[in-house]
Amino acid sequence: MKKYIYLIVIALLISACSKKNDVQTWPPAIKAVIKDAGTIPFKIAPLANDQVKVSLRDDQQQVLSQIMLKQDTTTLQTLKLNKDNLGAFTATFNYAFKPGVKYNFKVQALPVSDTIRQYTINNYSHRYVQTFAYKKLLELKQSLGPDAFDLSPSRNFLFITDDVNNVLYTKRLSLKTFAAEDINNKLPTTFIRAVSDDELLVYGDKNTTNVPAFTSDPGSDRVVLAKYNVNTKQSTFVDFVSRDYGRISRIVNNHVLVTNPIFEDKTASLINLADLSKVKYSLNYFDFTRIHEYSFGHILYANKLVSTTNGSMSVPVNLDDNSGIIDIDDNSGYALVSSVKENTGKDLETAFSVYKDNTPVYQSDYQYGRSASFPIIANIKNDELTFYQHFTYNTTLMIDGYYTLNLKTKEIKLVQADSTPFLVTDYQLKDGTIISVKADGVYKLTPMN
Repeated sequence: MKKYIYLIVIALLISACSKKNDVQTWPPAIKAVIKDAGTIPFKIAPLANDQVKVSLRDDQQQVLSQIMLKQDTTTLQTLKLNKDNLGAFTATFNYAFKPGVKYNFKVQALPVSDTIRQYTINNYSHRYVQTFAYKKLLELKQSLGPDAFDLSPSRNFLFITDDVNNVLYTKRLSLKTFAAEDINNKLPTTFIRAVSDDELLVYGDKNTTNVPAFTSDPGSDRVVLAKYNVNTKQSTFVDFVSRDYGRISRIVNNHVLVTNPIFEDKTASLINLADLSKVKYSLNYFDFTRIHEYSFGHILYANKLVSTTNGSMSVPVNLDDNSGIIDIDDNSGYALVSSVKENTGKDLETAFSVYKDNTPVYQSDYQYGRSASFPIIANIKNDELTFYQHFTYNTTLMIDGYYTLNLKTKEIKLVQADSTPFLVTDYQLKDGTIISVKADGVYKLTPMN
């Protein structure tokens, strides 16, 4: 019996040996080679003293996978890069940064064949600057931009329309108590102009009163401009304006500059909202596209001030064709000007200037990818202007946020790190507080000192 068992064991061993050559073998794994790919356009946003967000643009030619925070050759942290809802690759580092110390980042793409492309962001020194305390006053689901909000002439209220699942809700925010209330979710308009604390200019509807009867074909470009009372919910006729092509200025001294139906009326009108009297301008000599819709302090047309007394126009600042007045601060006398030009690569570069008595007191350089947002109503004290700057992706460090410009020394200084890809519109109060309309809400920014 034992002999039989030994024979079976020997047979199995022989069988195993005979199959040795049939066992599948794998070649050793090839280690990917890291290739220095130089610099990469980036955005860096300091979020706190120990926190920074790095964003990298998706160029759709490679997938960025991870990013390392390093000091000299020592790796401090390695994070995975994830895509945000705007399509950028991002990572947020939480680290006890040391003041004045230089850090660098290494960005790696997913391997292609046996090569990992690695990019470098050098000489980052972390500095979080905070001047304001933020408080959200009003939540917005989807901001519709500056055209969909306005300040009442008394500056007691801010009216704004929010898009919630394709339903437009108009709200009124008290700038005294900061209480918000819903006004209407059925206003037939995406723009707002505040006539008073209780009245808005909106497009009219079938319930609008005092609409003149048509004696001929009204045309397809005609729509009613109406004065809407938020308390009574009633609207009354103001004028016929262009539905598709027109411009509507802000209301200044109870006057508004509008474009009438361009194919039938072929006029623009400066309307006195107290009695609906008008000064008319023929479109043969008036370019309606140059009605300034975002000047809150004055009615501007083609870099000219429009008199609300008689409709005459004057030139406050002599500018070239590539420059435009943003507005004039009556308290300080400073005029804010923006300029744009093409560089040799056909990219648009922007600059900004500040004038006083028709003389430039500050002129920035022209720069690609910089957006300077000046307050719709400024609070310039001691010749210092606070404004917001946003920068595109760059291979040099640019920090988004609030800056001050000293108009005497010409120094520009970052005073608040604040990064957003969306438009920021600020109203500055005399005590230094800023009411800021952002994409996700209306904020109150209060100076911390």
